[in-house]
Amino acid sequence: MPTVRASALEATDAKDANVLRSLSTHPSMSVRYAVADNPATDDETIALLIDDPDESVRCTAASNLTERPSLQRLVARSSKEWLRAALASTFLDQDDRSLPRDVQRALMADTFAETRSRIAETTNYLDIFETLLHDSDDRVRAACAANPRIEREQMERLITDRRWEVRASAAARGMRYPDDEQLLRLAQDRSVGVRWTVVHRPDRPRAALELIAEDDDEMNAHAAKSVLGDDDINSAQVTDSARAQRARAEGTLGFQG
Repeated sequence: MPTVRASALEATDAKDANVLRSLSTHPSMSVRYAVADNPATDDETIALLIDDPDESVRCTAASNLTERPSLQRLVARSSKEWLRAALASTFLDQDDRSLPRDVQRALMADTFAETRSRIAETTNYLDIFETLLHDSDDRVRAACAANPRIEREQMERLITDRRWEVRASAAARGMRYPDDEQLLRLAQDRSVGVRWTVVHRPDRPRAALELIAEDDDEMNAHAAKSVLGDDDINSAQVTDSARAQRARAEGTLGFQG
């Protein structure tokens, strides 16, 4: 009898749906997890794993729905909140794709804030995004900053939000925006936490650091002076990642009407 390790490896590499189906009922969670994560697993098997006793298997199956529209609709109606949240992240790294509009609308109205936050990051529909920009939960509005399609005027609403956590998220997670002018204003934000976030944004303008170097808050001022005195304080990997994120946003199509 194959070891659990061997079965998990087989489930990871298998291309045959019948093999994967047989492994989906394996007593080991790690094997079922590998089946749930394999794109070659058929829809019927994924549907069974969405109801697996183990939460990590269920969430992995719900994250493997890229080419499964019927299952996307099924999970959108699930009573399990983390399955719905996993579904909302389906196209997090694929800006040219998105969930069907009806699925997005269902997730936009979800009672679980994490699900709404993930749709805020990934939606390509203007009406859905605008609704989430006005969400009553700070976490949802904050997540809007990470959507690469966001326009300057929409980012303006986030950097002037009543909650400092939302403004800090805009400073930290925005890609194409906030632009340099907006970052300079965030460098003068009334919140210590927002100004701190600007210091640690890799692509902030030098003028923002110079402003914060004169900050009344000692920790902020010290951090800004440290960055000003060391051009290499951020690793090349961090700087390159920030540039890649901005380029990603600039190459992303805008919202659909």
